[in-house]
Amino acid sequence: MPDPVDWRMSDRTEFDHLWRFHLHYQEYLLDLMVDSAGTTVETRIGRAWQLVQQWIEGNPLSDVRGLDDAWHPFCISRRVPVWMMLWQAFPPEGEPAERVAESLFQQTMFLASHLERDLGGNHLLENTRALALAGSFFYGPQAVRWLETSRRILRSELPKQILLHGEHFERSPMYHAQMLDVLLQIRDATCDVAPDLARLCDEVIGPMAAFLDAIVHPDGEIPLLGDSAFGETAVPGDLIRQSGKTQFTTASGGGNGVRTRQVGEYWTWRDGDDYLLFDAGPVGADHLPAHAHSDLLTIEATLAGRRLIVDTGVCTYHAEPLRRICRSTSSHNVLQIDQREQCDTWSRFRMGYRGHPTRLETGHDSECNWARAQHNAFRRLGVPSVGRWICCKAGGPWLIVDWAVGSGSHRLSNWLHCHPDVTVTRQSAVEVHLQLGSHSMRLGALGEGGIDVVDGLYCPEFGRGVSAPVLRWTAARNLPTACGWWLAHEGDSGRATLTTGPDGNCSLAWVGNGQARTWPSSIVFGADSSARFSVGTD
Repeated sequence: MPDPVDWRMSDRTEFDHLWRFHLHYQEYLLDLMVDSAGTTVETRIGRAWQLVQQWIEGNPLSDVRGLDDAWHPFCISRRVPVWMMLWQAFPPEGEPAERVAESLFQQTMFLASHLERDLGGNHLLENTRALALAGSFFYGPQAVRWLETSRRILRSELPKQILLHGEHFERSPMYHAQMLDVLLQIRDATCDVAPDLARLCDEVIGPMAAFLDAIVHPDGEIPLLGDSAFGETAVPGDLIRQSGKTQFTTASGGGNGVRTRQVGEYWTWRDGDDYLLFDAGPVGADHLPAHAHSDLLTIEATLAGRRLIVDTGVCTYHAEPLRRICRSTSSHNVLQIDQREQCDTWSRFRMGYRGHPTRLETGHDSECNWARAQHNAFRRLGVPSVGRWICCKAGGPWLIVDWAVGSGSHRLSNWLHCHPDVTVTRQSAVEVHLQLGSHSMRLGALGEGGIDVVDGLYCPEFGRGVSAPVLRWTAARNLPTACGWWLAHEGDSGRATLTTGPDGNCSLAWVGNGQARTWPSSIVFGADSSARFSVGTD
């Protein structure tokens, strides 16, 4: 970066709009204060306030070139809290303090007149945080008005945006964690000046923290569902602790140390540091699918504390076709029909036609825990129902059965995305070996067809995409039919088999280690063309 900073990056065309947004958030100033080895505190404080003054001098409101970035309401909403946090910890003095205070007031006034009510969602809550913090930071009638505006917005928006099970309605773990952080900051900043505003936040903070606690992987990080990336939120465990809410819903036992939990339309299974997450919810809010992906009935999995089956994540909000690829059906761990998309994702934040899931069902027997759901995303192809049944046993195996209801012949593709650290070795046309550190797994396909190992993309952070192995099972089938996957530890010699008759009757079996188990099963049809995979565990 040049010094002084070129706030428009006019000669750096490789930086997209999102990059410039982050430049104007100035959240790196907080990193500067705590993570600059070899410099004194005084040096860091001086540099931070120097960059703030450079921003003030380089971005006057009178310069219309700054309206897209510097004075964008969302950028103001992210930047104003940073300056206030700096002020609380290391207040400037003299004339610089007056300039900073005047700019903070001017920015908040502009924001109050340009709230992002058109976008709503996380943008409006970010706007509200800035107003609430400014209302607590300043004194006087304008500060009172900012607090009152915050109060009205939260009373209206929280019942809409925070679902009954505690999840933020845009259904992105990244934005969920960010909105939990937003409400924690509002609660703590207003507890003395506007206690009723703090109570509004506190009423939903508990359920939000409980939801986050339910879905985090054993590594303590979020799943990468929807538009989610690492490094964009506070550490989930810190947010959960800051919530002050520790009495979360007790997970259900499954024997041998297994814990399962259903929270909303999510089912999680934990066996020590082995973990599986089944997302059976909608792709996003119907009226705000900007951060939604084609990921109905997707999964993520961890083995011995390390990511095994992953979501592609999100690399950028700007470039096409990379943005489209990250949102596509084939970038998620799902069954795809005729190479068509579950949802019509167009432009960068748009979605037209989309599928919807049914209710999540769960259960268990003496050995296994299971969950199932279905969706109608491919109904326009004459496939009114696609479903998934997942069964997990302590120590293995994990079984995944996918089914498709309809008629005629269709091309089926089943996708599993592995973490880049996973080494995949083909054992046969329908079985592969997975090596993750010192841990080995065997993975096979259910039903006739073949597995290809192809190069995929893993985007754990914005602007970062790395190559990763992807398993693709394909077959041409007459419907109705079923397929799926089985996964077992290397020391387990068992294998699963699945046969499907023309009427939907199935036979699912696991044979190995001197033991055998068969699940009498069938695809049970409903009067409304829906169906479900019915097994003996029912």
